[in-house]
Amino acid sequence: MTRPYFTAVIATGLFAGGALMVGLSFGIVFLGLGDLVPAMTGEQLVQLFPRYWLAIACAIIPIALVKTYALAASALAAPKATPVRRLWSWSLGLWLLNAAITAGYHVQVVIAAFMEKYSADEIVGVIELWVGLHWIRVAIALGSFLLAVLATARAAKD
Repeated sequence: MTRPYFTAVIATGLFAGGALMVGLSFGIVFLGLGDLVPAMTGEQLVQLFPRYWLAIACAIIPIALVKTYALAASALAAPKATPVRRLWSWSLGLWLLNAAITAGYHVQVVIAAFMEKYSADEIVGVIELWVGLHWIRVAIALGSFLLAVLATARAAKD
């Protein structure tokens, strides 16, 4: 019964780390870091944002799929009406919230960028909001990971 737990902890940790990496690397590439790293121009963002997103997606989507399966399996494998099951359910719930935000906003921006719907002037603001809201997803991903770790620790103790 610990096998889905282990996979869920690893996948949630990988996803949280990947989300953090996106914010710290691509977020800085897109928006800059003052004089140290200049921000991309609107023209550069129009051209490069969809390409960068493809690189992100190729790495993170397989992890997200494993995470979805492993969290659901862990929640179902945990004994009913126990603190362990509640922790797994909360971890899964945070993941589903993260997925809903991603599908409802972030992916929509990416699709619009692929379709070249943003002008060079407007994409800078769009990407600023995209990165800003991304940090909410990072916090949610870290919360999901923490709950998965706590669920596994609690299951080992019980």
